[in-house]
Amino acid sequence: MKKHIIILLTLQFFSLVYSTSAQNLSRAITTENIARLRSVLHVDFADFVPIAGKIENGWFALDATATHLAVTNRASEVVVWADNGQVIDKYSVPASDNLPATMLDMAFRKDLAELVTVHAEGGAYYVVYRDYNLHLNDYFRFLSADVPLRIWDSGQTWLEVSPVDYTRSRFVQRLSPVKSDIVQSNEVLSPEELYELPSGPENDPDSFLRIGRIEPPFAITITQNFLVKRWNLETGEVTATGQLDTLPGAGQLSLDGRYFAWRDGESKGLHLLDFETGNDRVIASLRESYIPFLLLNSSSSVIIGVNVDLMPIIVAWDTITGEKIELGEYRSCGRQPDMVRLSNDDTTVVIGCDKGLDIWRVGDSGS
Repeated sequence: MKKHIIILLTLQFFSLVYSTSAQNLSRAITTENIARLRSVLHVDFADFVPIAGKIENGWFALDATATHLAVTNRASEVVVWADNGQVIDKYSVPASDNLPATMLDMAFRKDLAELVTVHAEGGAYYVVYRDYNLHLNDYFRFLSADVPLRIWDSGQTWLEVSPVDYTRSRFVQRLSPVKSDIVQSNEVLSPEELYELPSGPENDPDSFLRIGRIEPPFAITITQNFLVKRWNLETGEVTATGQLDTLPGAGQLSLDGRYFAWRDGESKGLHLLDFETGNDRVIASLRESYIPFLLLNSSSSVIIGVNVDLMPIIVAWDTITGEKIELGEYRSCGRQPDMVRLSNDDTTVVIGCDKGLDIWRVGDSGS
């Protein structure tokens, strides 16, 4: 017990040296303030080895208001940070050989101070519900060699799973577990707590391309005739379509799914498709400027491009005027970013790479 208390105290009081104004910069990104988007906090993984373990990948999960984020270390432990620079939690799931099960994916739960993660060992996988403030969890074991590809929570927990049996199609699972009061439980879900349906986009005979980095429950696929389909993974249904005149190379949806910001495969133009009206507008000419990461704010007034031309820079475009805004360089990395996210409340851009995390928010006028 004493050892447990010491570890918790260490987690709570170990912090980064960073700008104290970062916590107060919580303005939603708009066309009026996008020029003031700037880096406010660097998380350097090398500084956290004693407490967080060795972290070599900038892939992360982010909660809706960017007040918490989570990464995983080489030992398959999940490490949770608060936005004040403190590591507040670290955990793993012991597999049958008492080594940590391999962490596959993670997401913050909707409206709850919990993280939901999925871990795998040979012939089984686990879904974990973790209260990162109380350092308590329930986990549920699936006796299956199938591979969960992604997990998300929209009030209920969902998985998209690739079956190990090649004759079966990819499927989606909804979990409705009756969580126990026993810490570190190891339970198998009953049939009433588990619902499955085929993955709509992966079982559509007309779609031949699925756009990456689209946040569930949405998914985007393209047909050979350049028809864009917006899917709801939780129902397996197409909820909107839009006709394009060329193949998208990358894209991102607005939070409500109405707008789709995209660039074509040859990076000639930056577009914005409105699924409600079917109108697709060219926002700006890209002149073959390659952009692997696109972000779109909730009002669809700003498109943000990260790692433009594979350089460590951030650029934004006003979707009404087409104006291009140069925002500067992000932190130095040893390779291209592993992940780039915009928080659901539009306040925070996070860039993750092998060296650490770079957190951007809107600063004061003139700063």
